[in-house]
Amino acid sequence: MSVPSLGRPARRVGTGLLTLLLVTWVVFLLCHLVPGDAVSVDLGEESIGHRLPPERVAELRALYHLDQPVVRQYGMWLRDIARGDLGRSFHDGRPVSEKLGARLGLTVTLNALSLALMIVLAVPLGAAAALKPGSRADRWTGAATYALYAVPVFWAGLLLQILFSVRLEWLPLFGLESPDARALGVLPRIADRGAHLVLPVLCLSYGGIAYLSRFVRANLTESLHGDAVRAARARGLSPGRLLFGHAFRQASVPMLTLAGFLLPGLVGGSVIVETVFALPGLGRMFVDAVFQRDVPVIMGLTLLSGTATLIGIVAADLLYAVFDPRVRRG
Repeated sequence: MSVPSLGRPARRVGTGLLTLLLVTWVVFLLCHLVPGDAVSVDLGEESIGHRLPPERVAELRALYHLDQPVVRQYGMWLRDIARGDLGRSFHDGRPVSEKLGARLGLTVTLNALSLALMIVLAVPLGAAAALKPGSRADRWTGAATYALYAVPVFWAGLLLQILFSVRLEWLPLFGLESPDARALGVLPRIADRGAHLVLPVLCLSYGGIAYLSRFVRANLTESLHGDAVRAARARGLSPGRLLFGHAFRQASVPMLTLAGFLLPGLVGGSVIVETVFALPGLGRMFVDAVFQRDVPVIMGLTLLSGTATLIGIVAADLLYAVFDPRVRRG
């Protein structure tokens, strides 16, 4: 297999870095356009009935550099990022990198399980529909997937909780583990955590299953009507060999392009899912940071999400070049 040209991915990296810089600036600006700041939020929560002297408030704002112009604050943040320092939380003073690291594992696990479920279910559904396009099963599958894709995530989460937790009492309602989980053995505790993740994984993946299955169907249907597949069909190859030996190979390029955006999309969905199911992940942290006006944490999460998006796009481009000879030659 030829080594892919690095020109296209390199251009993507450059464009992605500029886009990431623009995104961080917009988010930073929005954080400062919203009324209030970390100091006013803390005063509202902790100093009910009595206010700190103005000079003390000024000292706190100076400590957080909130008395500086927005452009200067952003420049200071970029300087710290270049040094590998994400700053400290305005809310509790902990390093942002430490706070992100403490919750990263749960969000990665949730997204990995959701992505695996999407692929396991969506690819066979799309392939089955592509083998018999226009059939009754294809029409019913299409209607069901479009309906699923239209359901808002927060509403789906509430419906799942009502059905499986409140009425049927099959699965936990929210949280990561039961109150007595620490007293359990290793395997029972793993099973308890797994039960708590079932509904969040379903909620995070159902929209992707619907979209990905139709995407697979559309690309496989187009590939099955291509010249190469028609020639293979004329040689008497079975439908299974036509599908997996030829159609999937031709449809792999657009599927890889889509795959580069799946994981970042799941990370965005984690904000809603982790909030609905009260999971202590990065998504829930983002919501809490917004309410607390905790700019360093918001910026750290934005940088992490943007970097994940950039890595996904570049990885898709590299795989694109591997599987498509025309891109390699370019």
